[in-house]
Amino acid sequence: MGRVTDREEVAQRQPALPLTGFPAYDLTAEEPLHRAHRREHGPWWFSSTGGRFDLPVPHGTCYLAGSPLTALRERLGPVLVGCTTIPASLLEESVVSRLRVPDTRRLADLQAAQATGFGVTRELETMVPYAVPQAWARALHSVGLQGVRYGPRFSTGAMSSYAVFGDAGPATWAPDPDPLPGDEVPGGPRPVGAPRRWDVTVVKPPRTRAR
Repeated sequence: MGRVTDREEVAQRQPALPLTGFPAYDLTAEEPLHRAHRREHGPWWFSSTGGRFDLPVPHGTCYLAGSPLTALRERLGPVLVGCTTIPASLLEESVVSRLRVPDTRRLADLQAAQATGFGVTRELETMVPYAVPQAWARALHSVGLQGVRYGPRFSTGAMSSYAVFGDAGPATWAPDPDPLPGDEVPGGPRPVGAPRRWDVTVVKPPRTRAR
């Protein structure tokens, strides 16, 4: 078995340089945002329990996207990879809220070319597990940045996702009074229902000879 080369290893490291002056993106209250979430939950939830750019309590992170489809794909990503259909139950329990932040938030911009000068690679947007991205979130938060703009893991093209920092738990920011059902998201996956009893052929296992 050949030795693993450096190019086959994760190159992204925890922040080592001072992050003062890190390139920033102003997320304004006029910019439309989207968040996919369970139908019974509110959209404004700031997580501290293990997301990519989660901050430790008492802080948290709310994940948003620039389009409804990007938001839905980030929620259902591992199920969607390589598939054009998805269990109907997953779409039925999901909605996409259309949201806006209440005021301008200054985010670290991982999509800016200048971010590479601070030690950022595209792996920061996609790598697992999340220990390294979470270390970057803490470091960016410590220099006064209010979130992260980054490329979504499960969507291609010129799309952006946003990890907005805030107090851990739910926020009282304005919700979407009429969120979009998951199965109505334009370009979304086609739902497929559970097979009916008469659609399934039951085959008895071959008889085995006792020894």
